[in-house]
Amino acid sequence: MPVNPLSACDGSPIPVGILHSCSGTMAISEMSLIDAEKMAIAEINQAGGVLGRQILPIVEDGASQAEIFAQKAQKLIQQDQVATVFGCWTSSSRKAVLPVLEDHNALLWYPLQYEGLEASPNVFYTGTCPNQQVQPAVQWLLTHKGKRFFLLGSDYVFPRTVNKIIKADLHRLNGELLQETYVPLGHTEFDDVITKIQALQPDVIFSTLNGDSNLAFYQQYHRAGLTPEQMPIMAVSIAEVELQTIGEIAAGHYVSWTYFQSLDLPSNRAFVQNFQAQYGATRVTSDPIEAAYLQVYLWKQSVEAAQSFDVDAVRQAAIGQIFDAPGGIVCIEPNQHLGKPCRIGQIQPNGQLKTVYDTGDPIQPLPWLGVEQLETDLSPLILDLLGEVPQVIQYGCVAEEKSRALKAANQQLQKTQEQLRISERQFRQLTQRQKILRRTLSSQIRASLNLDTILQTAVKEVQELLQLDQCEFFWHDCTAPSHQVKAFYAAHHAWQPELKRHPAQRDLTWLNQALAPQPLLVVNQVANTSVLPQPDRHQLVEQGMKSLLATKVQPRSGPHGYLVCTHYQQFHAWKRHEVELLEEIASQLAIAIEQATLYTQSRSTAQRAIEQAATLERTLSDLRRTQTQLIQSEKLSSIGQLVAGVAHEINNPVSFIHGNLSHAETYVTDLMALIDLYQKRYPALDPAIQSKAEDIDLDFLMDDLPKVISSMNLGTNRILEIVKSLRTFSRLDEAAIKAVDIHEGLESTLTILQSRLKSQPDRVEILIERDYGNLPLVECFASQLNQVFMNLLSNAIDAQEDQLVASRPENMTQPYIRIQTTVPKANFVAIHIADNGTGMSDTVRDLIFDPFYTTKAPGHGTGLGLSISHQIVTEKHRGHLQCFSTVGKGTEFVITLPIQQQVTTDIA
Repeated sequence: MPVNPLSACDGSPIPVGILHSCSGTMAISEMSLIDAEKMAIAEINQAGGVLGRQILPIVEDGASQAEIFAQKAQKLIQQDQVATVFGCWTSSSRKAVLPVLEDHNALLWYPLQYEGLEASPNVFYTGTCPNQQVQPAVQWLLTHKGKRFFLLGSDYVFPRTVNKIIKADLHRLNGELLQETYVPLGHTEFDDVITKIQALQPDVIFSTLNGDSNLAFYQQYHRAGLTPEQMPIMAVSIAEVELQTIGEIAAGHYVSWTYFQSLDLPSNRAFVQNFQAQYGATRVTSDPIEAAYLQVYLWKQSVEAAQSFDVDAVRQAAIGQIFDAPGGIVCIEPNQHLGKPCRIGQIQPNGQLKTVYDTGDPIQPLPWLGVEQLETDLSPLILDLLGEVPQVIQYGCVAEEKSRALKAANQQLQKTQEQLRISERQFRQLTQRQKILRRTLSSQIRASLNLDTILQTAVKEVQELLQLDQCEFFWHDCTAPSHQVKAFYAAHHAWQPELKRHPAQRDLTWLNQALAPQPLLVVNQVANTSVLPQPDRHQLVEQGMKSLLATKVQPRSGPHGYLVCTHYQQFHAWKRHEVELLEEIASQLAIAIEQATLYTQSRSTAQRAIEQAATLERTLSDLRRTQTQLIQSEKLSSIGQLVAGVAHEINNPVSFIHGNLSHAETYVTDLMALIDLYQKRYPALDPAIQSKAEDIDLDFLMDDLPKVISSMNLGTNRILEIVKSLRTFSRLDEAAIKAVDIHEGLESTLTILQSRLKSQPDRVEILIERDYGNLPLVECFASQLNQVFMNLLSNAIDAQEDQLVASRPENMTQPYIRIQTTVPKANFVAIHIADNGTGMSDTVRDLIFDPFYTTKAPGHGTGLGLSISHQIVTEKHRGHLQCFSTVGKGTEFVITLPIQQQVTTDIA
């Protein structure tokens, strides 16, 4: 006999069951619970396992059906001999599994909120009871949203039981029930429900829908124009996982749970980080995921406290176990439930939940609605009666489901009878359908070159028209030896749904040999035919084939194939019209293959031409880009050489003159003082001296000379400022990235352009409006960025000059250029350069950054300034250069730059 793994002493892995829906309507919710339980098991195994043994998870699919959950639970417990089971979602699945657990004294750890009114020693309920989730939500809605309720739920135990509790609370708290509606699990048509909601105008919709129904309901609710501001939905069965699928249309509505991914707790931050590291950055956590995760750890702690995997010992040791869960500390109460708080969250556009209500402290789990706390001799009787409620509801749901199934069966029976009545009429129409099929194929061959469509239409129509069990079209690979199996592969199939589909590639060498002497093969009884050799005949009989009709489809050029008709359920005597139909279709398919081959060849030629054109276009683009970069480099080099020459040739002599002016001023002052002293001491001047003083206008000279010296001082200062601005603009000594003052670069550029800004005889002065913000130093290529400023400011001045030329004197407005610097968001600065010039059209604005595009007259612009500026900002500095312009009103350029070049945050 096999050794029970629970009692093995060899350190072998300990098996545990994971029982959830991997398919069906509940898979959207339950698949993530499997991931959470597996992650907890992996963490425990990495830390050494349980009692020195690794945990081996065995996953079974409940397929969203209660009876399958029961079957899988039986398998896990009896065949796989698991130590415990983690799983289920719906109450129906839990109640279906419960008798299996009780029969074998096994434990289930159940991670979902449920309707209460149950207390099995074979279940640990790690979700919430109604008094922990539903009743606080009802009280919050009555306080904050209104008293008129519309109850909508899936038709099974949890929604029906919970809605009874809600109705009792509404009666007790002066609420009003407008409507109570249920739909089958997986239901997706809610037009009638939404019409009722629109007519009743409730204050709130309390939803206990589950599974795929939620997606359909929220989509149709949003499509009907209903908003959370008008009528919010409070849900207790959707969380972050479902909201990922539902999307933004659920934003503004509410959910009630114990746990949200958005909780700012150290344990939760670590949990979310580990979950996303394990399963992907886009995955989300939720209340059921957290419960599924923590219950694995609670079982592990219970096993270690009991020092045994024995169910009774683990059950006893589990009471009082405490775990620091992602949503806060939890403890297993004596009734095998967990104390948990209630949190109400408002759904955000990104699918996360903003907490709008939090009870803070855990709420004691009261699965019996508080009756278990009554001190009365009737308590056992009341609990027993309450326990019957969900059972009665479940029986009612099952009865309704069987009633629906019976109704569907009756409808199917009526449909079958109707089909029998019309079968005779269909037989009379068979000949007409054959004609239609011929015309359909002919028209498709003329109108379409899609060979797959034509072939699929052919096999499908032939299969339906001749009532075949299976119709197939096989290609023959002419490049492979005809005796090899891989030489034949099926391209298209049509078969009766109840039949097993045969593999697409199998040994068909017999077919090639049988159709070699003639293009048609007709076999009424495969088992008795002499057309096929005994080995091939035996092989087909083993496959279950009873009758066979096949023909070769041989075009004049291109690959050829085979059209094969088969019966597997009974023998069939092929009729003359069936054979003729197949031959005619094969002839039309041969024509279609020829045309499709020619079309494919022409498409290939056209595609190669398109690819060559695309390659040439990319090469031209690269060439233009390289040309722009070369011109930019040459311009930068020329500017650098020019500024270096100006700085060298002007700065030194001007500095000499400026330095000596102070001494000259002192000397002149002393000489003038001496002359003044002579005039005072010797008032009677020599006539020659008196004459010379009059000739040179000594009094004017004495008055004007200090002014001349002062003007010379101002002039040399101005020259030094211009030289300094040129050096700042070019940044000859700063070719690498360096943190610089943006305002300093702007001011140096304005200094260089000063002569174009001042008033001239033929134009007014262009005003500069500065609105500088408090900017930090910005890491950049300073000289290149100054070149951008020069290009943008020069273009702004050109636009102002065009405006002044186009305007009459009486219509002239004051031209200005506004420069604004801001910090629009963290780690970025923005420079706005705006003018009130001529502006530009949308067509021109879309082309201004293209190399060599210019609106200026020939000889006045190269069309590279803005192209180079765009390249400097976007490629060199990873920023944005945007243009906003309106004809007749002006233009604004906005430069957005990262403060530090290693910043990669999106600046859009």
